[in-house]
Amino acid sequence: MNKKFLISGLITTVINLLLNAVAYIFILKDFYHSHPAVSEEFMKQLHRQPGQLIVWAMVVTSLAMGFLITTVIKWSGATSFSSGLKNGFILAFLFWGSVNFGLYASSNFFSQTTVFVDYACSVTAMTISGAVAAWMLGFKRTN
Repeated sequence: MNKKFLISGLITTVINLLLNAVAYIFILKDFYHSHPAVSEEFMKQLHRQPGQLIVWAMVVTSLAMGFLITTVIKWSGATSFSSGLKNGFILAFLFWGSVNFGLYASSNFFSQTTVFVDYACSVTAMTISGAVAAWMLGFKRTN
């Protein structure tokens, strides 16, 4: 692991986290309330309140996702924003398809409506993060 990969992974982590937070705040939060899969009482039991979040675990999950994206993009050979979009989309489409539709098939976490909206938001965030990772990995510094 070199310095460029490490910096790319950290920046990808931040970009992915911010994009997912924005999607949740501006789209998903109210959408989940409008299209519940289960009762509000049950959802409160499943999710921690903001003040109860386990910060170190959030950091680990964010870093793991950022470095997963960066690693796959590096393995793909993408070194430009546009090639990162293409490869990031393929990764995101397959990864989130597996996660979201697996959860929909086996749990009461999503309604049919919310699974597709969450899927679109998650794929978009990961695709853009993949493009940023490729751009960072391919960036040539000139002095």
